[in-house]
Amino acid sequence: MNDNEILGWDDEVEEGSPFVLLPEGDYPFIITGLDRGIYEKPANRESKVPANCPMATVTLEFTAPTGEKTTLTEKFYLYKKMQWKINQFFTSIGAQKNAEGKVRMNWNGVLGAHGTASLIINKYMKDNKEKENNKIDTFLEPTQQTSASGYQAPQQNYQQPPVQNQAPQQNVTPFPQQTSAPQNGAGYNF
Repeated sequence: MNDNEILGWDDEVEEGSPFVLLPEGDYPFIITGLDRGIYEKPANRESKVPANCPMATVTLEFTAPTGEKTTLTEKFYLYKKMQWKINQFFTSIGAQKNAEGKVRMNWNGVLGAHGTASLIINKYMKDNKEKENNKIDTFLEPTQQTSASGYQAPQQNYQQPPVQNQAPQQNVTPFPQQTSAPQNGAGYNF
């Protein structure tokens, strides 16, 4: 069953599966969606995010050991104050940190990437009722344990189409500053 399958106006619809609330803990995820946009500051309201800030909306599917799955959406606002979160996210899916602890963002390479994150239970009010949902607390760095349980570094054979009258480019890596495979098993998990 494809949850993203588009329905027709006259189709029959199922009851659907209930919302899955996972207990707090660390869970593997796969990135299933990415939308790029611009943050639009709400009218007549204060906002910590600068107006017209680039924004990436990432859809992540989490799987519990029981096989239950839940999907969360996380927004990444591309401005200096949020660097820590973006760095944490890219590190969790295998981007290698340089000597200064920085990673290069590669939004074109995130679809299908795997990582691990800590989920918490978020309580909120809606229609005068207390509700709960999962929220990402922290994106976790890959470990040797992750590596042993199916972690795979990406195939580093990305190629661009050849430009006329030029030789084709060979082995373009998703992170230009990276000249060899990471020694600790890091790389995007596909």
